[in-house]
Amino acid sequence: MMMKKAFAGLALAGMAMSAQASIVTTEGFDTVYGKDGLAAKGWLGVDTGSTVLNGWFGGNPDTFAAQSGAATSYVAAGYQLAGADGTLSSWLLSPLFDATGGATVTFWLRAEALDGYYDQVNFGFNLNGEFVNMTPVSVVPTDGWTQYTAVLGADTVGMARFGVQYVGDANTADYVGLDNVTITSVPEPASLALLAFGALGLGIARRRRA
Repeated sequence: MMMKKAFAGLALAGMAMSAQASIVTTEGFDTVYGKDGLAAKGWLGVDTGSTVLNGWFGGNPDTFAAQSGAATSYVAAGYQLAGADGTLSSWLLSPLFDATGGATVTFWLRAEALDGYYDQVNFGFNLNGEFVNMTPVSVVPTDGWTQYTAVLGADTVGMARFGVQYVGDANTADYVGLDNVTITSVPEPASLALLAFGALGLGIARRRRA
């Protein structure tokens, strides 16, 4: 009987461990500006009084529609940010989240198909004030929305933001869109171990009371 209760306790711990991994941010960009917009949700590089979000603005459905939802529900950036002969470097950063134990981010990118022009982005994390795990996308696909994934390892400790940076030569850039960002936290191994031992102890304590 004791063994059965011990296994039952570990099973409960296993279910709790699964519940620990959770979505901390999901953003479909349905509302970009105003009191319910990105700035109010903790995104950085956002000017709520303008159509420009540090170079990122509400998507134009005449260029292409959003990956899902309303046609306008994405954010975009364009070559106009840097001006003629300029160099693009515009960040859009997610709300701050606890990255201890790791995190996974999925998101979608698409660029406009225009002969002679192409768009580039970098993506990664700002962890404890420093950019890490930066990944360049040399040419953003133009034939449809493409999903990307960014990962922070299980040994990560600290607070982080996920970021996308629009980069490149303004003379050859055009228009890029970002949609459906989902950030999922991963439970810290030490915390999971404590949880498992706690569940096991609970099962044993119940047997003693019985």
